[in-house]
Formats: sequence, structure tokens, C-alpha cells
Amino acid sequence: MKKLVLVNGEILEWGQESISVADRGHQFGDGVFEVVPVYNGRAFAILPHMDNLLEDAIKVKIPAIYTVEELVEFHEALIAESGVSDCEIYTQITRGAGDYILSFPELSVPQLTMYIIPVDREALEEKRAKGVNIITEVDERWAKCDVNTLNRLPEVLARQKARESRAFDNLFIRDGKVTESTESTFMVVKDEMLWTHPENKFIHKNITRRLIKERLAADLDMQVIEKAFDMEFVLKADEAFLCGPRVGIMPVTKIDRTHVGDGHVGAVVPKLIAAYNAFVERECPKKS
Repeated sequence: MKKLVLVNGEILEWGQESISVADRGHQFGDGVFEVVPVYNGRAFAILPHMDNLLEDAIKVKIPAIYTVEELVEFHEALIAESGVSDCEIYTQITRGAGDYILSFPELSVPQLTMYIIPVDREALEEKRAKGVNIITEVDERWAKCDVNTLNRLPEVLARQKARESRAFDNLFIRDGKVTESTESTFMVVKDEMLWTHPENKFIHKNITRRLIKERLAADLDMQVIEKAFDMEFVLKADEAFLCGPRVGIMPVTKIDRTHVGDGHVGAVVPKLIAAYNAFVERECPKKS
């Protein structure tokens, strides 16, 4: 795989790019991002991902300089040029370079950067077979988590704590209610229904969550209940899992050293995983 980066539409070898130290993404975290999974050399759910990205840019008042169609073309070009088949593509738009002032600088030009994130999906499959353990953390993030901004220090610290605890991820708790993990939506299976936090300003928009809610759950004749719940509710659930572009669907069998259900991967989550994999195969078939 060639290590490449795309800057403002131009593909360069890694290390050849030039980003200004006055870029506001570097100075203030003044930008937005999106991560798109790639299967069989095809970007998965690229249109809703790019819609998310541009909606976030609008919310923080970064001028649109590329269309969804152009962003799709950039993904396809980066995949083709790098020769990669399974990976993730990180896309970031900042307000661009400007004087060191908190208010928007005049005449700044938004900066687009994209690059490939290697992913070990075989390792994820091994974890899926047994389920993962996670820990919990007080959710002290700002109250606009529905915008994918570059200000991710709380998630960085939480993920490092999980790493030091030898846990897969960290689950945020805000005012006693479970919100989400550092990079994924959290769901539980209880009473033959799927339960998850409502989609509001306290959680990130998540295309995998949307796919489960709108397609996969319906295909399995399951109802999705969007309601805030606490850890007592979680630990009385039958199953739990994380879902998102970076993990797909990942069973959770232990939280803070306490088993979820019987401590093993249950019957429902594997059905969701199979349905997700089948959907991916239809959307991203192997190239002949």
C-alpha cells in the first residue's frame, strides 16, 4: 500500500504535504472530520458520511468549497492510487490559516486533508468472537457532541485510560445516563428489543447506528428504543454491543469487571453482525 495523503484535491506522497502552522485546526481545533470504512476497495456508505461532514462544516460556519460529489471522487482516487482494499479514510476540513484571533479571520480558505488509516479486521473478528470488556468514565465533553469537531481531548484521555486498563474502550456516563463510547454508539439487547441513547447533542452522529436502526433491526423484526438509561439497566440487559464505522458491530461482555448477561456473546448480536456483513457485501462487492 502506498502511503499517500490528499490535500485540497491533490494526492501527494506522505511527508510531502505542507500545512501551515497557522492553520486553525492546529491552533484551535477549528475544524470537522469524518471517518469512512473501506471494504473490497470501495468506500462504504460514502454519501451519508459526506453529508454528515458537510452538515458539520455548516454548523460551525466553515464555508463549503467542495461538493459531496467531489469528496466522493477524492475518496475513489485515494483508494485507486494507494492500491488499498480494506482500510478507513479520515477526512478533515479546517477553517484554514489565519491570524491568531479567536474570531473568524478574514479571507481564510478552508483546508481539506484526507489520508488512509490501516485497519486489522482479522484482529477485530477475533475480538468479536469472544466479546470485549470496556470501562466507564464521567462524560465531561462539551454539549455539542453531535458535531464531529477536532476538539477530542476528552476522548483521547478516556481512550488512553482504557488502554492502560487493558480495556477495549471507555463508555461515557453523563448525569448518571450512558451516552456512548469514545468512537462508537452503545446499545443493549433487553426484552427482545434494542435500546440506545436518543440521538441528540450528547452523542455523535453515527452511520452504523443509523443502518441498524433503519435497516438491520427491521430485517430481524426488532424494535429500536431510543431512551436514556443508567448502568443498572445495562447490567440487567441480555447483551450489549458497540457499533460504528471503526468497529462495525462489537459485542461487549464485561463492563467495569462486571459481566453483561451471562458474560458470553449472546444470540442477538451475532445475527446483527451477520446482517451487517451481508449488507456490506451487497454495497461493497469484491471487484472482479
